[in-house]
Amino acid sequence: MSKPSFRGFLTTALLASFTVFAANTIGVGTVYAQSEAKPVTQVVIGDSVVGFEEQPRLLNLYQAAELRPSAYWPSSRLISVAQTEKIAERRRYVLEKLREVSLSARVEGDESLARAAQAYMEQIPNWPLLGAEWVGVTKIDDSLEVQSGVNVERKSLFSSFTDAVANLQANPLLPRGDMRLLPPQDLGAWQVTVVSPKGIQKLPFAQHETVREVLDKAGILADHSGLAEVTLVSLTGLSRTTPVAYFNDAKAMPPVHGIIFVGLDLSALDDDWQLVNAQLSALLSYWNPQS
Repeated sequence: MSKPSFRGFLTTALLASFTVFAANTIGVGTVYAQSEAKPVTQVVIGDSVVGFEEQPRLLNLYQAAELRPSAYWPSSRLISVAQTEKIAERRRYVLEKLREVSLSARVEGDESLARAAQAYMEQIPNWPLLGAEWVGVTKIDDSLEVQSGVNVERKSLFSSFTDAVANLQANPLLPRGDMRLLPPQDLGAWQVTVVSPKGIQKLPFAQHETVREVLDKAGILADHSGLAEVTLVSLTGLSRTTPVAYFNDAKAMPPVHGIIFVGLDLSALDDDWQLVNAQLSALLSYWNPQS
C-alpha cells in the first residue's frame, strides 16, 4: 500500500479535527470549523490543525502549540508542501547522478565504486527525508571565510523557543498555505547515524569517543582501510568534512543525533563527478531526526 501524500495527510487531519477541535482557540492560532473560510496559514500539529487569519511568525506557532521553551528543539522541524516537493526532486536528481557514476565507474574498470554507487541507489528511496524549512540561525567558526575564531551566522533547520523570542532572524514570517510541525522530542542518550554503502547504522557513543572510533566500531574502517575523510551532518542541517585517516585524524567528535556520511571514492573519475558526495550530504541534511 502506498503512503499518503503530505497533501492527503493534511486533508485527512483537517477533516478529523473538525469534529473535535471545531472553533476552539489555541493561543494566537485558531482551529477552524469546516464552514469557516480557510485561514491564510494552517499548520498540522499532531492530531490538530492550527489556523491563522494573518501570516504568523514562528513564535506565534510555538505559542499556539503550547510548546515548552525547555524542549529539545534540535529535533523539531517545520515542513512545507513546497519544500517537500523540492526534496523529492533532489532525491530523483541524485539517484540519476549515481546511476551515471555507476556506469562511468564500470567504464573505468572501478567495480568497487560501481558497487558503492549502486548501494546508495538502493538506499536513497528509503531515506527518511523531510521537506523541512530553514527557519533558524546558528553560529559557527568558519575560518575559511573570516578571521579565525570569529563566529558567523548560518541558516538552521530548527529554531528554539528562546531563539525565536530573542532574534528576529530566528522568528521568520511563515508562508501562506499548509504546513506541518514536527514538535521537539527528547532523543535520549547520545547516538549517531552512520550512513555508508554498507548500510545505515545507529550507534551510541560516549563524550570521549571520536568519529574514527565510531567508524571502527561500525566496521567501516575494516571495509575502507584507506578512508581519508567523512562528512558530519549536524541537526542544524549544516555539514562539514573531517579527516579520519590513521595518519591524519582530526579526532572530531561525532555530531550528537546527527549523521556520519561515508562518501564515494571518486578519485578514479574526472572533475565532472567530484560534486556527487556534496550532493549526497546536502540531501542527508533533511534526514528526519526523529526517525
